[in-house]
Amino acid sequence: MPKRIAFRHLDAFLILAREGNVSRAAELMGIAQPALSQQIQLIEARIGTPLFERNARPLRLTDAGRYLHAEAASLVDRFESVVAEVRQIGQGKRGWLGIGFTRSAMYDFLPPVVREFSLNHPDVELRLHEMLTEDQPDALRAGTIHLGLSRDPVETPGLMQEVLLREDLVVALPRQHPFAQRRSLGLPELAEEPFILFPKNPAARFPSRILGLCREAGFTPSVAQEAFEIQTALGLVAAGLGVTLVTAGVARHIRSDLTFKSLEGGRSAFETLLVALYRPGPRDLPLEAMLNLMRPSTCRDARAG
Repeated sequence: MPKRIAFRHLDAFLILAREGNVSRAAELMGIAQPALSQQIQLIEARIGTPLFERNARPLRLTDAGRYLHAEAASLVDRFESVVAEVRQIGQGKRGWLGIGFTRSAMYDFLPPVVREFSLNHPDVELRLHEMLTEDQPDALRAGTIHLGLSRDPVETPGLMQEVLLREDLVVALPRQHPFAQRRSLGLPELAEEPFILFPKNPAARFPSRILGLCREAGFTPSVAQEAFEIQTALGLVAAGLGVTLVTAGVARHIRSDLTFKSLEGGRSAFETLLVALYRPGPRDLPLEAMLNLMRPSTCRDARAG
C-alpha cells in the first residue's frame, strides 16, 4: 500500500492542476520536475485512478481529478482556517471549549445554555460532541473535551463530578394504551408490557438501570426491541410495540401519538441525575463561565408532576 497522502501532495496536485504544465508547476514549488511527478504518482497510486489526462497539452484533469480538485481545495482552505484559529488561541485572542453531552441533555437543558454562552462569549469556539456517558471520561483525559454532561455516571478516579439537574424518569405509552387516561402508574403494573430499551450499545448503563428498576419492582421485563436513539425508541412506542422510560425533560417535548405518566413510589428510586464531569485543578475562563450558566442556581430543577 502506498504511503498516505500528505497536505504537501495535495498542494502539488492543486498547483499542477492550475498551471497545467509540470515544469512551470515544479518551478513555482521550487522542486525538480521528477519530484513533482513522483508526488502526483503517489496520489494516483494511493487513490487507484489517474487524475490527469497525460496526452493533453496543457494537462487536463480526468473526471476523478476534477472531483478531487474541488474537495482538495476545500480541505486546504479549511486547514488554513484551522491554523489561523490555532494561532489566535495560542496568542490568547481566541478560546475554545469542548463539550461532550449525552443525548437527553439536548432536549431541555443544553440548548438555552449554549445560546446564552454564545451571546456572552462570541470569541470562544464551542465544539459539541454527542457521546455516551461511558465514553466521556476517556475524552476528558485525552483533551478532546473540557466538560462532559453525563447521565448517572459512576465515580471516576481523577475527575470531578457536579450535579447540575435532578429529573424524574417517566413512562412513555402510546396514546391508545389502556393506561393512557391514568395520571400515574406503579412500575409493577407494567410487568406484562413489552419494553423498548435504548441506547443499544454494550457500554451503555441506562438500559441496565431500567432492567434493575423492573427487577426491584418484582418482575423481569420482556424486551421487545432495542434502539440506538431516544427518538427511535419513542417511535417504536408510538407504533404500539412496547413501553419505555425516559427523563422528564424528554417528556416535555410532547408528541401527539404518545403520553407520559409519572411513576408511583419512592421518588428517589426514579430520579436521574445530569452531572458535569471535568478535570480537577484550575479551570480556564470559558469552562468556569459555562459551569456557572449550568449550575442549579441558574437552571431549574426538572421534575415530573
